[in-house]
Amino acid sequence: MFGLYEAVTCELSVPLCIYDNPGTTHFTFTDELHGRIAELPKIGSIKIPGVPVDLVEAASRVQSLRSHIPSTVTIGVSGDAVAATGLNGGCDVWYSVLAGVLPKPCLALTRASQNDDGNTATALSKRLEPIWDLFRTHGSLRVVSAIAEHLGLVESPNLPQPVRGLAEAARSRVTTALEQVDDLL
Repeated sequence: MFGLYEAVTCELSVPLCIYDNPGTTHFTFTDELHGRIAELPKIGSIKIPGVPVDLVEAASRVQSLRSHIPSTVTIGVSGDAVAATGLNGGCDVWYSVLAGVLPKPCLALTRASQNDDGNTATALSKRLEPIWDLFRTHGSLRVVSAIAEHLGLVESPNLPQPVRGLAEAARSRVTTALEQVDDLL
């Protein structure tokens, strides 16, 4: 894996974000490997999978990784439902799926954490729980696609084949979830 990043970074003109996605790749980075890769030129960020739900455990996870990487490399949390915990636990950025279609609540959550107002960030995340529940049930890609369709941002169908959009019953749940968080939009 190190050799792959070594080869890629030799050809880059822009910073690279390492996407640590063991669920898809079936490969698990160690903090030591992240550290070695982060020393390569043009590494800008590491996108880690979701952090533990417990804030103390999340902060410990982030600090462990941070102790292996240069200060010039940011740590970003993935997994929108744990974004507040990741940001409050020391992640520099949130690589959000939802922010592409609902930027206002995502930006408010991020800014609250950046301003050391972890309680507000956590409260905003809890208010978005109807959407996080849909992500857990149907996957974020298909839910965000349905949200974008509902908001008139894209036409239907909009997902690349062979990926199918949500069935009508799930789309109804998306509409209900959006109604539940309407005051945040």
